[in-house]
Parts: sequence; C-alpha cells; structure tokens
Amino acid sequence: PQNGDTEVSIHTDISWNTRAEAEGYYVSIGTTSGGMDFVSRQQVSGNVFTLPRPLEEHTTYYVSVIPYNGEGEAEGCTEISFTTETLLTAPPCTTINMPQNGDTEVGIHTDISWNTRAEAEGYYVSIGTTSGGMDFVGRQQVSGNVFTLPRPLEEHTTYYVSVIPYNEQGEAEGCTEISFRTQGGAYIGKTQYGFSPNGDGIRDFWEIEGFENYPENSVSVFNRWGDLVFQVEGYDNRSRVFTGEANKLTGLGGGRLPSGTYFFRIHTGHGNSSREVKGFLVLKR
Repeated sequence: PQNGDTEVSIHTDISWNTRAEAEGYYVSIGTTSGGMDFVSRQQVSGNVFTLPRPLEEHTTYYVSVIPYNGEGEAEGCTEISFTTETLLTAPPCTTINMPQNGDTEVGIHTDISWNTRAEAEGYYVSIGTTSGGMDFVGRQQVSGNVFTLPRPLEEHTTYYVSVIPYNEQGEAEGCTEISFRTQGGAYIGKTQYGFSPNGDGIRDFWEIEGFENYPENSVSVFNRWGDLVFQVEGYDNRSRVFTGEANKLTGLGGGRLPSGTYFFRIHTGHGNSSREVKGFLVLKR
C-alpha cells in the first residue's frame, strides 16, 4: 500500500521498488510507529512480501523495508502507515423496549419500539399469537426503530414479537422474542406519539385520545433515566396536560424539558376497575 492509504485489504501484499545494490530487505510491520509486533525484520530476497496471516480489520499498521547487502543496511529509511478495511458482518440482536417482555394490560394500539443498532440497515418485525408466529405481522421490513401496527390488536390476547436486525451481510442470529398481553374491555385511545410545544397551535401538548371518558386518572412522565418529571391527576386534553414542562424535579434543574424520548405511565379507575398503560412519547422542540 501507499503511505496514508485507508480501506486496505487485510490480505494485502507489501511491495517496493528494487535496489540494484541490495542483496535483500528487512521487512517490519507493527501497530505502532517503529513497531514490529506483526512482523519483525523478516528477510526477503525479492520485492514482494506476503503476509504470514491476515491483518486485523480497521487497524493502522506501520511498515518499514530496509535494503541490506554485505556492507550493511540502509540508514534513515522512512516507514509508511496505512489503515485496513472495516469488514461488514451481520448485525447483532437488538433489545425491544416497548412493550417490555411480560407486560400485561398493553393498549391494543401500542407501537413496538427497540434500540437501534449502528450495524443494521433495517429490521424484520414479526408479531404472532404463538411463539415464533407471524399471523399478525410477518417479517415486515422497517428502517427505523418504531413499528406502528397496521390495525388494533385483539383484546385479552397474548402476542409474541421478534425484531431481527439485518444488513447486506445477513441478519442477526439467536434473537429473543418477547411476549405481552393486551388489556380487555374499555380501553384508552391511542396516545400521540410525538408533539412539539412551539406555540403554533399544532400538537402543542401531548394528547391522549378518548381520555375524556376516564376523568378518574393519573398520568406520570419519566425521563430516560427513570426520573419522574411530570405528574398530574385528572388529565383532560385541555388545561391539565403535558406541554413539555416539568412539574417534578424543579429543584434539580427541572422546568422546560429538552427534546428527546420520555416514558409514560397512565392509571385509570380504581380497585378492580383500575388499569395501567405504559409507553413512550417523543418531545420535539
């Protein structure tokens, strides 16, 4: 390779111009300047050196080739450096974070969300009513990390979900599915996924559809560290709403909350008629 080259094959040969005065050459290769941890002063008679084994990917190597003859070896020779390629492999599995494994009373309009994988080009989402099943959604390709259901789930039903990252090298192996059970009877409408409280009159607060039917309620909002930042009784989609302003932790820097993902917990009713719904929302400034 030439000095400063990048994306060099891990199987590259090392070659150089011959010197008529030379009987041979000392080749050294290392991962530090002047280093010899890969090849140490290997004697070579020609002008091409074949690596004893592949180089490490995404690694910078330093190479020196020093001519020698019966009178000694050349002095002041300059080493070169290059960086090897990064090989693509199938991505690792991801973690589904909403709903969580074993959740109950999940809303029939819930979204499915998971952690992104930098190595992934997309994800295969499957949802079924049996372990490994795909009778609700069969290997749907998704480019982001949120999947919106094509239709409401059935009430009082256990669902199994798998999210498998993939790229051009293949798909993740050994990924674990999760399962959850939906709520039954009357349910809270779909919560608004994202809102932007910028005063333009459009999605300036977090709306919970149909919540006027559940006046006996409490809503809690948490940041990504699990800190309670907002809580209110009697959320009504009018005046008692979440507008991106914290009413908890105000003594610890609360107040106007930054853009990001937040998690909510909704309680309705009491006693045997009580219900809890969990999920996430996105605040955009």
